[in-house]
Amino acid sequence: MKRAHLPALVALALVCVTLAAAGRGTGEIVLFDAPKGGWLGALRDDASLVVLEERDGWRHVRVEAWIVNPAAGHAGASGPTSRETGLGAAAKPTVAPAGDSGTVPAPVRRATVQGVLAPPMGAGGSAGAGVLVLLVGQSGALDAEHRKAGEECRARLEQKDRDIDSLRAESNRALNSSDNFREAASRNDQMKSRLARAQRERQDLIRDCRLRAQEVFEPKVVQRALSDGSGRFDFQGVAPGRYHVVAFETVGETPRSWSFAFDLEGDGTRVLDPNADRSPVPADWGLR
Repeated sequence: MKRAHLPALVALALVCVTLAAAGRGTGEIVLFDAPKGGWLGALRDDASLVVLEERDGWRHVRVEAWIVNPAAGHAGASGPTSRETGLGAAAKPTVAPAGDSGTVPAPVRRATVQGVLAPPMGAGGSAGAGVLVLLVGQSGALDAEHRKAGEECRARLEQKDRDIDSLRAESNRALNSSDNFREAASRNDQMKSRLARAQRERQDLIRDCRLRAQEVFEPKVVQRALSDGSGRFDFQGVAPGRYHVVAFETVGETPRSWSFAFDLEGDGTRVLDPNADRSPVPADWGLR
């Protein structure tokens, strides 16, 4: 008699996503356990979601997926759960096998990192509230990739600015291009239309460059958090190392970005200084 195999369980999760993150074409959908709550994970941007409700800029959604049935594994086989392998999960001390003369490694000391997305000194304005904040492992390769991407974006933006300046000059000349006022005005209107299109393309270019910056940091993300109404954020259980903290505003006429760079040693609480710990290179390269 054949033994029946249990099908994998269908996972139904009720989560909250930001309206911006729920849009398609952004690379991923970030999931939170409540509005402005803790980070749960991320889905592909083509994942199937059912929207249950919308309020205060958030969507309450349901996602249907499959998970592996633990009972279907090999007898005696054990592996880390998704919670144990989750980003920022506390490390478990390793115990030496019986009879092994080796010493037991000391558990990794973990810390809390706190900070605030404050407006630039002297510029005024509000703090960055409700912004996704990324804790990123720092490395020379990451910094080099970020610097290269910034140079490429800046070169494209400078070329677009030259094109816009040229169109402005042509628009001014169009008014004096003919003794016929109607003909000159028509040419001027055409140039203004081209100029407006070029300015929109410039804004699209800045938006693309900001997305490129996020793509550079994404593979090295260690933890995610959402800033509260005062712009404050914190990361728990962070191991010693070198880190960036970056955040990109996604709303407003001129979205802002924040970038910190710091070394973390030992445990306790590390509060980031908005000035002393500010990265010398803005996360979005300061493109405006």
